Parts: sequence; structure tokens; C-alpha cells
Amino acid sequence: MIRFHLSVGRGLVWSVMGCAVVSALTALPCAAAVDPERNAPIRIGSVSSLTGPARFPESSAAVRAYFDSVNAGGGIRGRRLELIVEDDKGDAAEARNAARRLVDDQRVLAMVGSASIVDCASNAAYYQRSNLMSIQGTGIEPECFAAGHVVPVNAGPYLSVRNALQFSRETLKATRPCAIILDLPGTRAAFDDVIGVWTREGGVAMAHVARFGPGADIEALVKQAAAKRCDAVVHTGVEPMVLEWIRSVQQLGVLTGVPTIFLTPAYTERVAAELRETALPIYCMAEFEPWSSRSLTLTDWRGMMQRAKVPPSSFAQGGYVAAQVLVRALRGIDGELSRQAVSGALRAVANVDLAMVGTRFSIGPGTRHNPNRATLPMKLDHGTWRIASPVWVVAP
Repeated sequence: MIRFHLSVGRGLVWSVMGCAVVSALTALPCAAAVDPERNAPIRIGSVSSLTGPARFPESSAAVRAYFDSVNAGGGIRGRRLELIVEDDKGDAAEARNAARRLVDDQRVLAMVGSASIVDCASNAAYYQRSNLMSIQGTGIEPECFAAGHVVPVNAGPYLSVRNALQFSRETLKATRPCAIILDLPGTRAAFDDVIGVWTREGGVAMAHVARFGPGADIEALVKQAAAKRCDAVVHTGVEPMVLEWIRSVQQLGVLTGVPTIFLTPAYTERVAAELRETALPIYCMAEFEPWSSRSLTLTDWRGMMQRAKVPPSSFAQGGYVAAQVLVRALRGIDGELSRQAVSGALRAVANVDLAMVGTRFSIGPGTRHNPNRATLPMKLDHGTWRIASPVWVVAP
């Protein structure tokens, strides 16, 4: 016979004899009554660059909003989803320490919604050794797309550059495309590779490729592109760099008729609002269904982000999609929710139709993952992002 205590209120202790009595009192099976893990929160981790040289707070914020919605509906088997976010500050050592704090806690079953400039290079091998899957809201480093236990839900900057160049050639009819590449540590070879492959396959030579870092002389970069007679510019900078580039073009009065194609960091309300008076041809490559869409999924996402005060952006969409992939996997597990079970359920994701993604989504047992191959060209029109082409640009 088992003897234990249930504390109810303040100072009141009930001594209950036997598991059967507890079951009768709580209307729960005996095992649930005595096993606190059955009702413990389901812990999920995230390593993101929330501060530092490049910040991506929207992805993990969107995951939290999604989890709050699931929890409001009863959670997973009555258990709450708990998101633990670690800020790596854009620093590799901080990222390693953050990952170890999460991975070493065996109650953390997966990583979801990470968005970092250092997480993948610092931790992909550790995630694999620990058999812990990371479903990233925003993959940035090349290692994010070349690791067995890391699965970004976004197309990523490398495929997006390839798709932007294809859009410039096929739709905008550019013959002298140029690329202005944000030169983050470890990314140069990946950008060189994708540009080289596209050039060989498409038969169009690049007129100019320039690289820049934070604090670069943007006016000098604009003058270089003008001197090279670029007829389309693909630019990989993040939001503040997008605004600085356009302002420099306006101030210098050059490249004013040349389309600039930014990547998904430009697809924000802030960019649209601050550039609403410009008549320059400004495009971006959205990695998900346009957030102005009135589809049921986008309506749900938009309302969820508004309630959580998360600004609409592709990063917030990535967090939502990553959380959606995880929750679907969790709900498909029949037995115990363990790290091994969750990793297996995520690897079993195959040919799934995710409403926001332009291609069907699979994970599988591979050693590298880039399942989202599609981007949708958008054009800025008097402060509103509008679809520039109704056809997704899909990388092979």
C-alpha cells in the first residue's frame, strides 16, 4: 500500500491511502495521478539572435503566440507547450552555451523557431549527437541547410538569391544583373556557389558582385553598381540596410530606373511605410504566402500576430510555420512524448501541404534539408507590397 500526501489550499493536508482512492478523487487513471510528468509542460527550445549585429526576434515571438493559441485550446493531451528562448547575441560562444543549456535539459524535446546568424555553425553537430531536431523559423547560415538535424522552413538567402536572379532574367528581362551581398561570416562560399551555378545554367554573366558588412559605405556601393551599368540589382541586406540603400539611390540620383530585388528581410510594414513616397522599382522575394492574403491560414496568422503584438514579416511567418510543423508531429505521436519520439515524428513528415509554403514540405532521413524551394516576387506600390508575379519561382 502506498502512502502520500496531497496539499490542498493553505495548511490543509489530506493523507490518502492507496492509488485507487486517488484515482477516484481525481477522475484520472492511477498512473496519471501519481506521475507528475504526465501533466508537466512540454518543453521546446529556441536559440535566436535577439540582440547583436543582426536581430531576428519575430520568429520565436511567433512560435510563442502559436503555442499560446494551442495551450488555450487544451494543449497537447492536456499538457501545455512551454517555449524557452535563449539569446545568442549573434556570438558563436554564446550560441554554444545557449544550446547546451537547452539540450542538456532532457525535458526539452525539440528546438523550434530559431533564427540566428551563428546557431547552425555552432550547434548543428551537437544537435545531431543529441538526436534533437531543430525546426528553424529562419535559416541563415549555410550550415542550416546542410545538417541532418536542422530543418529550416524558409527558402533561405541562397536559394532566394538564385530565384531573384531568375526573376530578374525571365520577368524583368535583365541582361546585366548585379548582386550586392551582405558578407556575414561563413556565408561567402555559399553565395558564390549559388551565383556561379545560376550563371552557368542561365547563360547570363553577372555584371557586378559586391560584398559589404555593417557600417559599409553604401553610397560607394551604389556608385559602383551605377558605374557597372547594372540593369537589375539583387540585394541581400536586412531591413535597415534596405532603407539605407534606397535612400542613397534617391540622394545620388543614380539607378533610379533600375529594379532592386531585395530578399525577404525587406518584406515588412516598416519598409513599405517608410518608402511609400518613392517611385523607384522595388521588389522583394517573399518566402511564404503574402501576409496580406485573405486565406484562412493567413487570416489566422495575422490575428494571432496582432494579439501578440508581433509585427507582420516573413520571419514571423517562419516561426508560425515551424510551430505548425512541430504541433502536427506531436499530435501524431501515440505513445510517450520523448525526444526520440519527437525526432522520429518530425523525420516522418513527408509531402505535407503547408498553406503558406509554395512547395510541398518534406523532412525525411536525409543529411541536409532545404524543403522550401519557392519564393514569390512582390513589388512595392505606394506603401503597399503587392504580388509582382502570380507564379512562385521554384529552385530545382
